[in-house]
Amino acid sequence: MPALKVSETSREIRWFPFRASLGPSFHFKEWCVPLKLLPSKLRLPKKVLILLAGVIVLTGASGAVAVFVGRDAILGPPEERISGVACTTVLTVRQNRDGQEWLRRYIRAKADDGDMRIKTALRVAGALSNQEKADLYQVVLLDEAGPASRADMRGRAIGAEVLFSREPGKIAGLTAPFQASYAEGAAAENGEFYGERKALKLDEIKGIVTAMADRTDCLDPAAAGEDATASHGEAAAEEPAAEAAHGSGEAEPEEHAAAAH
Repeated sequence: MPALKVSETSREIRWFPFRASLGPSFHFKEWCVPLKLLPSKLRLPKKVLILLAGVIVLTGASGAVAVFVGRDAILGPPEERISGVACTTVLTVRQNRDGQEWLRRYIRAKADDGDMRIKTALRVAGALSNQEKADLYQVVLLDEAGPASRADMRGRAIGAEVLFSREPGKIAGLTAPFQASYAEGAAAENGEFYGERKALKLDEIKGIVTAMADRTDCLDPAAAGEDATASHGEAAAEEPAAEAAHGSGEAEPEEHAAAAH
């Protein structure tokens, strides 16, 4: 073991290996390694000490809070927990019912629980109402593995559904601005939902909508196609008037009447 020697006059530490192992001709002064000690009286300004103490306390406290409280309580929940998940527009249908404009949109989304599905449907209903003018807005959420045919987009294929009207008194069967319901649990492999159906109270709907910061609509694959074919507008305008009248007069099937809710 090395031997330590402290000089009181120079306040230095000298490190000496055992002389016996080096022989009688070894001189300590040639091999000593001086190491300066810190000053015995190190004084920092009082303000600096208070600042350092505050940083240490805050750092330790925030770490403890992060461990025991959790990330969501400090930074807030992820955006999708508030506004729902990304979705894709499948079909948008506009109908005229007794002089009223009804707008129904079918969307697809990958959401494993009903809470995310209903938040997604409410978000899209808000975006749709800001984009289009109608008396009644309806959003029907389907699973990604759900049906491709419109006739099958009903019943157990519906994971969440929202009805919204700015003037609910004018819509038969609608007593409040919002009606929202969803199926609990995840969808089956065929895209159908077998969980219990749950209807939200108006206060619950208002709480969800008020908390939303993201009001993004679904991705619409057809929008790109419409932009690409915009240059053919003149050719489309030359379609026979009789054919256009036949298409506009064709009655649309009504799968989800508001009065049924």
